[in-house]
Amino acid sequence: MQRLLRGCRMLGLTPPELERVKEECRGLAEGIERCVIRLTMTRGSGGRGYWPDAAAIPTRIVQRRAWPQAPDHRRGLKAITSSVRISFQPALAGLKHGNRLEQILAAQECQRHGADEALVFDQQGFLAEAISSNLLLRTAGGWMTPSSPAAVAGVGLAWLLSEAPLEIRSRAIEPSQLAQADSILVINSVSGIRPLRSLDRRELVTDEDCRSLQRHWNQNLIPVCDDC
Repeated sequence: MQRLLRGCRMLGLTPPELERVKEECRGLAEGIERCVIRLTMTRGSGGRGYWPDAAAIPTRIVQRRAWPQAPDHRRGLKAITSSVRISFQPALAGLKHGNRLEQILAAQECQRHGADEALVFDQQGFLAEAISSNLLLRTAGGWMTPSSPAAVAGVGLAWLLSEAPLEIRSRAIEPSQLAQADSILVINSVSGIRPLRSLDRRELVTDEDCRSLQRHWNQNLIPVCDDC
């Protein structure tokens, strides 16, 4: 909700009433053991070309989706480094918006290589994120996450940075530093924390540090309810 309000503020959209949004989400999820609720905001109808109608009423779309049945990736994901570079617009830094054509190109490239995931760099040459996930990697200097402003400000990563049992630093990461990483994790608010088993055919490690972060996530963010 905090990210939603920030996005509305930066794009000049009238924000929704959060209590009403919460009620809509609860209503869609009622009686469902586990599902994904997706909220999409648009500026609404009206205007001409790129000129928005100041009187337009924003459109809010709330959807329920089945919880994804992901393949068993306990061994880790097979990843590649994408040739696609993500552009950066300072006014959109961190926002999760609908203009994600670069991610679609990276996903197509990933499919062509028979990989599960792809890591992408920004146009300044720094590591940004995975296709739809944030990243953690470990080098001799410890655990770090890319600070590229081209990446989406993931809510799962934000929680982990404040609650992780390990120290994680945010910094600009160059290709040479990525090449030195022995462990890489991808983080998504739905999929959780998943390790990479390989990157461009280079084997990676999934050790107790990785499992500790996974356990911390599962114990704190996946509810256990005997009455559900």
